Amino acid sequence: MTTWVNVLWIGGRSGAGKSTVARLLARRHGLRWYSCDTRTWAHRDRAIAAGDEAAIAWERLTPEERSQLSATAAIALAIDRSAMVLDDVAALPAEPAVIAEGTNVVPSMVPPQSKAIWLIAQPTVRADRTSGRGWGAGGGEVDMIKERELRAELDRTGALTIDTTGHSTAEQTADRIEAVAEAWLASRPRAGSGGARRRLIREGNAAIVEQYRAGMARSGNTEGGGLLRAYDCECGDAGCSALVERRLDSIPDPFTSSAAPILAPGHHD
Repeated sequence: MTTWVNVLWIGGRSGAGKSTVARLLARRHGLRWYSCDTRTWAHRDRAIAAGDEAAIAWERLTPEERSQLSATAAIALAIDRSAMVLDDVAALPAEPAVIAEGTNVVPSMVPPQSKAIWLIAQPTVRADRTSGRGWGAGGGEVDMIKERELRAELDRTGALTIDTTGHSTAEQTADRIEAVAEAWLASRPRAGSGGARRRLIREGNAAIVEQYRAGMARSGNTEGGGLLRAYDCECGDAGCSALVERRLDSIPDPFTSSAAPILAPGHHD
């Protein structure tokens, strides 16, 4: 099991850059990437099994009914996943250290022993970055309500924030995080071998695939196979920052450790 001192939390709303930069930092430093967003559907199942009334009510709605919910109604049917996220991260192996990120990460849930950073950006920038995502895009009414709540909590707690509005690349944001978390990154256990790094990257890519496949199945979307997503190159080179776009239906099902690696052109496992 991991210890909280070995966890770097990165929070922020959709489009602030947290997932892309967390994946990049994990590759650079040989760390494990955990995204609470990729656990959305598993957490919903856990909430339903526990008898959570909001989760059960949302599950009974058709996809069309969900899309027509007002912002107030949608927020009322949201579930608090903080405890489940903490359970997930605590259960991860002790090494390497973990970069845990997601829209659910707020100051009140982060253990005091951990390092934590929140990424913020102008709503129009976030909306542009997430256009075409399908769900979870920034700039909508629910997102804006949640952003106001998050910013108020960040101001109240004096949490560490980085504004990514002017960042055109994930590398820029990664460099800023490395500057403010230099001591943490230098002192945490990491994967050393190429093989260990490749296994961590596959674990992260598989989580992305599972997130979208589960979401498509839950929504009744039968045309989601053409969904393009960027996956991390699985060459395992610490200096590799390449992303590889693949259609969801081009990824083997199941996407196990024995499946062929996802590699950028010219890269080798």
